[in-house]
Amino acid sequence: MLEFLRNGVRSWYFKALLGLLVLSFAIFGIGDIFQGGVRYGAAVEVGEIEISPTQISRAFQRQMNSLSRSLGSNITVEQARQFGITDRVVNTLVTDALHDSEASSLGVAVGDDPIAERIRSEPGFRNQAGQFDRGVYEQTLAVNGFSEQTFVSRLRREISRELVLGSLTQAVPQSTQLADRLYRWREEKRIANYITIKTDLKAPVGTPDETALQAYHKENERIFTAPEYRSGTYIHLSDTDVMDEIAVPETDIQELYDSQLDQYKVPERRTVQQMIFDTEQAAKGAIGQLSEGKEFEALAKTLLKQEKKATNLGDVTRSSLPDALADPVFALSTGQTSAPLKGPFGWHVMRVTGMKSESTTPFTEVRKALETELAKEKAVDVLVKLAEALEDSLGGGASIEEAASEIGVSVRKVAAVDQRGRGTDEKPVPTLPKGQEFMTTLFATPSGEESSLVEMGPNAYLLIRVDLVTPSQVRPLDSVRKRVVQAWQMQERRKLAEKKTKEALDKLIAGTALPALAKELGLSIKTSAPFNREGTGVERYLPRELASDMFAGKIGGAASAPSGTGHTIAVLKSIQAVDTNAEKPKRDTLAQNLAERIAEDLEAQYNKALREHHSVNIDQRALDALFLQF
Repeated sequence: MLEFLRNGVRSWYFKALLGLLVLSFAIFGIGDIFQGGVRYGAAVEVGEIEISPTQISRAFQRQMNSLSRSLGSNITVEQARQFGITDRVVNTLVTDALHDSEASSLGVAVGDDPIAERIRSEPGFRNQAGQFDRGVYEQTLAVNGFSEQTFVSRLRREISRELVLGSLTQAVPQSTQLADRLYRWREEKRIANYITIKTDLKAPVGTPDETALQAYHKENERIFTAPEYRSGTYIHLSDTDVMDEIAVPETDIQELYDSQLDQYKVPERRTVQQMIFDTEQAAKGAIGQLSEGKEFEALAKTLLKQEKKATNLGDVTRSSLPDALADPVFALSTGQTSAPLKGPFGWHVMRVTGMKSESTTPFTEVRKALETELAKEKAVDVLVKLAEALEDSLGGGASIEEAASEIGVSVRKVAAVDQRGRGTDEKPVPTLPKGQEFMTTLFATPSGEESSLVEMGPNAYLLIRVDLVTPSQVRPLDSVRKRVVQAWQMQERRKLAEKKTKEALDKLIAGTALPALAKELGLSIKTSAPFNREGTGVERYLPRELASDMFAGKIGGAASAPSGTGHTIAVLKSIQAVDTNAEKPKRDTLAQNLAERIAEDLEAQYNKALREHHSVNIDQRALDALFLQF
């Protein structure tokens, strides 16, 4: 409960409502906000303890408010149910009641002194000076819907529960020995040498006879099953379909150009070189050498070790230069060098090697683009009108073909196509409209029916009638004979690689050394990176299932597994044990986590036993009726 209050007072929600709540409580007092509505008897009974709908309502509302503050927005009751808050509230109240019943039967009593000490030590009840503040205490209770009497009563029960549970869970020791053994087991790593026997894709395996071919086709029907295909008739309206019919007045194009004239202005530019010195004196020395005829780039290289890229700034505008340099540079003519200029990075020596006056992109160069822009805007209006006319025509009983003829657009056909947009030849159909909406609509519309008018982005509309649905079915052998033969041959080549791998593994198990075996097979031995028993680190080296095999055997033990291109045979090379003394902080953290998990398991078992010892009756109809009020 205290943790619940702590979370509440940390939020902006608490601060925003504080003043309003204090004022409202001062005027109206703290009453039962759930006095209105339907009243019920006990909704839940735990032993002799009755949990009323009012208690459940208040707990539910507090959880709702807490979650809303955490998310930064109010959640609905339906969302709360989806989050499982209703079940959580009831289960928490039942568990608390079980602990209360057990504390009562054990004779556990909590006096006033522990209550007072707990309240004074709670950080959420302290002021900015870090001292307990009764005003903060009362305001925090008010925001969270507690009277002081209710809060103290709940806190008393909470402490008694802690005493009961603490006697069970706080006694769980941290077992260094258990943590040590588990840490060694988890963190141990292994390294393997391995060879890969690849499937020979050109191995001669012959051609299957008709019986074998038919058997393979039947056993692997899934591979040779055609997907569902659909054929349809559709109308696709897009802005490109109507662009050619739209005439844009020349005056509109000119007006658009004039309104965007600033976009077409190219500012005055200078082609500039620069050198940057730490002192003004050094800059003056460089200028003196330039006046003697030294070349700018060569001098920058000699004096500053400055590369050409740093020396030549290229074309710059006035706005691209620092304020201290812009005006002096743009006052220079081609070939002139500036005096030393104090800039943001030191003393600059600038030379202008070229000038370009301000210019404006002429209307003729952008006219076509502006016309297209205006035509697209008008095309949207045309499309909307066409779509409305199409819907009116269809609503009047016209077929797709008749409606298309009435509004002057074309009807298109799509032959058998699957959901990936591929035809019966398994190649993409290039003429289909772009966008997932087409395939989604085609496969969502029942056979023989028309879809509704679908928007395909801002500039297109789609209407489809499904003419034919061809269900998914196994392709006849004759139609896929070549593929079946190829698949059968690949299977046989894999069998050869598998047989070769088994023979090699048997030799290793019989005592042949891996280097000798690799030499016999003409293969090179590779070594994996260290990996753990979960397979982390084995990637790029071994199939993951070999990791567990390597941990199941001793050094020198061998195992194999299929890999992407064939089969891999691995032999355990070495074991990397863990020094738990060197990793003592991690081992100690594991010991703490283990103790916490054991305590959690004990508490769960204890709660289960309490449910069997104390009767728990839940009136589900009363709960359902209660939550319907929200």
